[in-house]
Amino acid sequence: MKKPELLAPAGNLEKLKIAFRYGADAVYVGGHVFGLRKYADNFTDIQLAEGVAFAHSHNKRIYVVLNGFAHTADLDDIVPALHYLNTIQPDGLIISDMGVFQLAKKFTNIPLHVSTQASVTSRYGCQFWKDAGAKRIILAREVSVSDCAYIKQVLPIELEIFVHGAMCASYSGKCVISNYTSGRDSNRGGCVQSCRHTYEIKDVHSGSLEDTTHIMNAKDLMGIRQLPSIIRAGIDSVKVEGRMKSNLYVANISRIYRKALDAIYDALPRDPEATFTDDFFLSFETELQKVSNRGFSSGGLEGTMQGTSIHYTFSHYNKSVDYIGTVKTTMSETVYLAVKTGFNKGDTLLRMSKDGEIFPFVAKELFSTTGDPLARSMPNSLVKIPTNEPFESLDVICKNLE
Repeated sequence: MKKPELLAPAGNLEKLKIAFRYGADAVYVGGHVFGLRKYADNFTDIQLAEGVAFAHSHNKRIYVVLNGFAHTADLDDIVPALHYLNTIQPDGLIISDMGVFQLAKKFTNIPLHVSTQASVTSRYGCQFWKDAGAKRIILAREVSVSDCAYIKQVLPIELEIFVHGAMCASYSGKCVISNYTSGRDSNRGGCVQSCRHTYEIKDVHSGSLEDTTHIMNAKDLMGIRQLPSIIRAGIDSVKVEGRMKSNLYVANISRIYRKALDAIYDALPRDPEATFTDDFFLSFETELQKVSNRGFSSGGLEGTMQGTSIHYTFSHYNKSVDYIGTVKTTMSETVYLAVKTGFNKGDTLLRMSKDGEIFPFVAKELFSTTGDPLARSMPNSLVKIPTNEPFESLDVICKNLE
């Protein structure tokens, strides 16, 4: 058995470092060309180079996303981007478009990964891309773990699947509702998430309003309980969605899936048929549920998705903790905290250490960077907190909701 790679999202350079700090083996990132997250921070060329260097210096891996579907007007930007990527040598390029794949094969020597957007669902699709030169297939989100196991048995190619994060009511991310409703192309990074909206259901004859509901609002994916089967299947990489999500989300999913993968993998070589208790899985699920989510389902990991994967009565995100901020640096028993959500002097906050443990502390004193005492921090500010606790840069800070 092999332990799958834990692949986390990194919407910017800080999230890349946080993902590695909290246990990810690899990250996937987007540059400013064709990464399907047009409104994310994304990486400049200089940041991409720094991200690759940082990853490699920590024996980690970094994959660059180029998984939009190319129109003719896009091609002028793609070729120069490929030349640049070939100079900095990330560990893989994630591509869905056949034309972009051929260009990447021509202008780089970087391993090529086929995106979930390509909707590869069978051994024959995998064989096609393998023959074309792909090193890894990121299977369609509709492929079950048992189908993955079969593909792995009959074809020697790396397989990657999603195990956590947002899902949409499309086929492996290919959707055009946003194109028609807002003129923004979902498959080129412009999605407005039309599937998350409420829709009115009217009587076709009378026009009377029958209901207002979320008919396409998919719950988030959680694959903690499928990890034993994933490891037994020999799947090479498990992937978490979320390049546009918070530092807290990246830290939390990295630390929880790291702990779960390690614990399960350590048990299985001794007993390949080992079973795990409900309490074992609940301990991880409880921690994952604390961070903002739409409710959870197992998506397509156990078979065909059912109506239970849709949150028809969605009214708000679920969470029991707020993301407060990230430690920028420490100096002379003082923590410099970049604040995302305001908090009061005297509040009990939670520090997530690099080994994934949670430690409460009280912000007894609070100062601006110029030394002025504060009763409350403001969002998007930098504050100083005197403390003798062992804080480190990139510690993520959160707070229990009352």
